[in-house]
Amino acid sequence: MAKKKPGMLRKLIFRLDGTADSKKVQFSSASGANWEAELSLHSGTNPQSPRLMVLFRDRKHPSVEQRYTLVPQGFSKVPDEAAEQLTEADLRELLATSVRV
Repeated sequence: MAKKKPGMLRKLIFRLDGTADSKKVQFSSASGANWEAELSLHSGTNPQSPRLMVLFRDRKHPSVEQRYTLVPQGFSKVPDEAAEQLTEADLRELLATSVRV
């Protein structure tokens, strides 16, 4: 029996507990710190939907405040595809312009 993919509503309802579509990417900041960027489905993938949310975490130092921003226009609204499109330099730039949680 094939495993059925969760519907859009289920993805949006459960996005905070990690069951929604998201993709984690490891990268290094300009200062050499290791960060994790999690690209999360914000509210859908159709043309009217907002861009993907990016949450930044310093996995080695949990006391460092988490940060967030939105993926720029022109990138996919699907987390897996956007993770492939974003380069490490793009992630550094997004981290530099992100907001503390």
